[in-house]
Amino acid sequence: MARKRTHRGLERGFSMIEMLVVLAVITIISGAIFKQISEAQRNAASEQTKLDLFQQSREFMDQMSRDLRGAGYPNNRNFSAEDTAKLLPTSQWNAVGLVKVDVGDLWFEAAVDGTQYVSVIRYHLSNDGPGCPCLKRSETQKLDGADPVTGQPEMDQIEVQGVQNGTSDDPIFVAYLADGTQVTPPIDMVNNATTVANINSIAVKLTVQSQVPDATGVKPMVTLLSTVKLNNCSQAHAAAGNSVMGCAGN
Repeated sequence: MARKRTHRGLERGFSMIEMLVVLAVITIISGAIFKQISEAQRNAASEQTKLDLFQQSREFMDQMSRDLRGAGYPNNRNFSAEDTAKLLPTSQWNAVGLVKVDVGDLWFEAAVDGTQYVSVIRYHLSNDGPGCPCLKRSETQKLDGADPVTGQPEMDQIEVQGVQNGTSDDPIFVAYLADGTQVTPPIDMVNNATTVANINSIAVKLTVQSQVPDATGVKPMVTLLSTVKLNNCSQAHAAAGNSVMGCAGN
């Protein structure tokens, strides 16, 4: 009889209280696991939002760098002395190079579309329009015989939105002379010919904030930096005495 009672006791199983304790422990552990999974998913979504913002801004900066490397091509050095019409700075075949630099503006001329004609390229910080402040890029064919500063057309084509800089304290564009001296903007090839003709490189800083918050409720922000050395002379050298930046005699 004693052995029977002992056998029955061993087969009794868990009590209700023990089951509740086990369920409570499982619930706590599951909650912690699901919380970690949710946090990981939210962080992944936030990183993807920031990555998309960076990629879009990077593509815009790459476009700008490519444009700048072609600034001033083709120029007087690419034409013979007999091509008198093409030698004029106002000719649609002749790229005068750098035209204007300001904290939120960069104007220049270059042949960038694969044709024989020169394009007028302008980057301009604008506060007008949805998602602005925006850095807008304009590319139009150069008008023959028109003044590079005041007479050329402009048509916005692409832009990057949510730009956070572009002031005198935090400029987008900074120009440097050949000796490394920083140029004080604004300058253009008509009113500041000698300075423009001596500009050796352009530094670009672009700080962009997303228009929508990420999964954490924060609007991501990225900052990109680039410095481009100008390969060709600005034809402002003609007004500066034909003696700067290796442009003498052109």
